[in-house]
Amino acid sequence: MPYRGYLRRFKRWTGKYDPDTIRNRFSQVQEIATEQVQEQFANLVGFEEAVKERLNEIGVPVIHMPWYLNVARQIYRAMTRHSGKTLESEISVIKATWTARGLDPTLIDEVIKIMIGYVPAY
Repeated sequence: MPYRGYLRRFKRWTGKYDPDTIRNRFSQVQEIATEQVQEQFANLVGFEEAVKERLNEIGVPVIHMPWYLNVARQIYRAMTRHSGKTLESEISVIKATWTARGLDPTLIDEVIKIMIGYVPAY
């Protein structure tokens, strides 16, 4: 027998996902959520601009910029969820993924330096 039966799960889901309940929850936190998303967007744009500037200094062709910006965005996402050794592990996976897709690992290291300030030892 399952831990929680079908009917119990369905009743709970129905209670949680009532449109009025959801509307009330969102209206209670709308102001805070708006402030948080504005802050996150500002941080992300700051990182993107710093990465673009550095890649321009190095001489990366404009057509390749979106790929390296995607690397920066993935690192940023990891930064919002992890720290320490876990973040370094996530970054190494991101680097391996994009290197396998054909990006230059030294340029990815430049992006990593901008994002976290150093390149983790792999």
